[in-house]
This record gives sequence, structure tokens and C-alpha cells, in this order.
Amino acid sequence: MNKSFAKYRLLFSKLLLLSIIIVLLISENNNVDKNSTLHFALEFFGFAFLLSGVIGRIWSSLYIEGKKTNILVTDGIYSVCRNPLYFFSFILLIGFFLLIKSIIISVVSMILLLIIYPKTIKHEEDKLLKIHGQLYSDYILKTPKLIPNFLLFKRSSSNKLIKINIKKVENVLVESFGFILFFELIRLVDYFHEINILPTLFTIF
Repeated sequence: MNKSFAKYRLLFSKLLLLSIIIVLLISENNNVDKNSTLHFALEFFGFAFLLSGVIGRIWSSLYIEGKKTNILVTDGIYSVCRNPLYFFSFILLIGFFLLIKSIIISVVSMILLLIIYPKTIKHEEDKLLKIHGQLYSDYILKTPKLIPNFLLFKRSSSNKLIKINIKKVENVLVESFGFILFFELIRLVDYFHEINILPTLFTIF
């Protein structure tokens, strides 16, 4: 994937996130009774999906830490799925959508993400195919692109070592805990609307 496309994808993600934050700050969702079982279920499963996504992203990132496209990783989480980082990112996003409880925001965001991210995955896989050739072709044939098949799980060798770049690991951890913080901020914004600290210009569905 060329650098310009990578920058475009990151810029798109940041603009989408900023747009969602702005909408949440000036709107309110009154479609789910806060004392209902449905509200509790959305909160519970939202956090469960978020936490699963965060843990999965950390796991996936550590496996390719210091390798990226130079060394083909096919064991551990990469033995069940070729793009676990994207899979767990989608799991994480589902968690946010459950918490936001807005059909409009969820559908629009998912459509936009489904437009940009398949292209991102294709760019990255084309690059890996050029670098690793037949080795990657064989990997493609036996490993799902996005949805994990845990029956294929291949444990890493017990004496396998990972070369860690502390700065990059710190970035992954900060990013991951940032997702959890954002989860709590969404709940805080919802509470501020409830007690009329934040203005409600319109209702989202």
C-alpha cells in the first residue's frame, strides 16, 4: 500500500471519528429506555465487544511487531485469519455502535468503512504477494481473509522470540486504552445530555 493511500485512509478514519463526536455532542438518542433490559444488554455487549477488539488488536500487533511486510507471519492469531487487526477493529467498532445506540450513525459509518477498508486490505495483500510470492499464495489458499477459523489455530514454537520495539508497543497500548477511554467518554456525553449540561439540537435514531 503506497504512502499516499495510507495517509488518505488514516485521514478518512480520523474525520469519521471527529464527525461522530460532533454529532454526539449536539444530539441525543431517546430511542432506548435507560432502565430497560435492552439498554443494559447494549451497554454490556458493547463493552464486551470493545474489550475483545482491544485485546485482539494488541495480540495481533505484537505478533507482527518489527516484521510488518518483511517477514511473513503465519502462526498464532495469523494462522486463523490473514487480517486479524482489521477483524478485531470491526469487533471494536461494533462495540461502539452498540453503546451509541444509533441506527443512523451505525449504518452510515459501517457503509463508509466497508467502502474504504476492503481496498486497504487488497493493497496490503498485493504488497505481501509481491514480496513473498508462492509462500503467500499458499497462505492465502489455506487461511481465511477476515473471518477467523479457530480450528486452524497453530501455536507458535515455545522457543520463538519476538523482537520488540518499545516505542511501537507503547503506541499500540496507548491507542488501545484510548478506545476504552472513548467508550467511557461516550457514556459521559450521554449523561451530560440527560442532565442538560450539553445542548440537544436534534434527536438521532
